[in-house]
Amino acid sequence: MPGQKPVAQRENSRRPAYSGSRHSAHHAAPGMIGKTTLVNAILLILRAKKVGCLLCAPTGRAAKRLSEATGVEAKTIHRLLEVQPGTGRFGRNEGHPLDCDFLTVDETSMVDVVLMANLLRAMPPKASLLLIGDIDQLPSVGPGMVLRHVIESKVVPVVRLTEVFRQAANSRIITNAHRIFCGAVRYVALPVRRRPRPLVGTLPCAT
Repeated sequence: MPGQKPVAQRENSRRPAYSGSRHSAHHAAPGMIGKTTLVNAILLILRAKKVGCLLCAPTGRAAKRLSEATGVEAKTIHRLLEVQPGTGRFGRNEGHPLDCDFLTVDETSMVDVVLMANLLRAMPPKASLLLIGDIDQLPSVGPGMVLRHVIESKVVPVVRLTEVFRQAANSRIITNAHRIFCGAVRYVALPVRRRPRPLVGTLPCAT
């Protein structure tokens, strides 16, 4: 939120590392505030330690954006799970798990229960999972609100990125989005203007 000190957010981001949990959820407010920087830092450290990392997102556009932001190939969840077009079944499952040690899922708020269940089923038992998204976005088209429910369950460590950095502070869209989210903007009901009724009458016929 505006006014939060950068130190507080940095300490909040380190919390999962000290929790002992292999899984965590990162919730970023509108404007991708610090999310890309955080993901890049995590990937840089893990890849330096030869940790096998996979990145995915629910849509092709989100996967492409994630690849461009990190420099690491990202796939759609369906492609990562090797979906079979004819049957809709996934080639990756408990018997044929993903080959990774660390899995990052971006735009998790768009993932429904069924797709997340198949993704978790295909994860190796010792792999770690990082969920990233914004619970204030519209929920998935399919059933369930996976990211919101994971965060509210308090089962895994949660990091919420709320600081508006200097680059984003120049955008009125981002700053106003935060003001609305924090309740700093008061809604005012505007009067409804009625359209004037059309004049209905008869015109004299030309002779």
